[in-house]
Amino acid sequence: MWVAVAGVLCLGTEGMAAGWNGYASLGAGITLDHLSNFRTKGPALHGYLGLETPPGLSVGLLAEISETWGRQFPDAMRSGQVERAQLDYKAVGIEARLRFFKDKPITPWVGARLSKSWGSTFTPDDVGNWLRENIDTTSMAFRVGIDGWFSDRWGVSVSTGFQFCDVKLTSNALQQCARLMQSVIAGPVARF
Repeated sequence: MWVAVAGVLCLGTEGMAAGWNGYASLGAGITLDHLSNFRTKGPALHGYLGLETPPGLSVGLLAEISETWGRQFPDAMRSGQVERAQLDYKAVGIEARLRFFKDKPITPWVGARLSKSWGSTFTPDDVGNWLRENIDTTSMAFRVGIDGWFSDRWGVSVSTGFQFCDVKLTSNALQQCARLMQSVIAGPVARF
């Protein structure tokens, strides 16, 4: 079966490969931490390159990076000083998307990703000492988006994602995933 798919993609005619599309998107937006006590937010960049099958299922590679800053907390080591919490991450992985109404000018989609994340945190511990930690982890996200097409090839994509475990925190000597973070991304999308 994989040989047939490769043949259609590499050697097939336009008629044989009808319905197969490549997608590329690059977006910018914001990452929000609604649920933790840190309340961080900051800029995010997201890139996706995928291949879509005729039924609308696509699988591709993604990269995402975000730096966030949050509430200020007192520093136990320096009297009268405050620091701002940070929850930053870089993620590279795979994402599967299911697109609906492929032949319409507006195409909603849902997606799920599994990725390798490199998190960097700057947060206070239980007694107020500030710790910077760099942690490698496996993360996942669920996304929902909508693409608006200006032509057969070019459009704009707007999406939101709910990310799990892009960042881990140490609490009582145990590393635990930070609470759910949300990203909102918008940018151009190309179909080829």
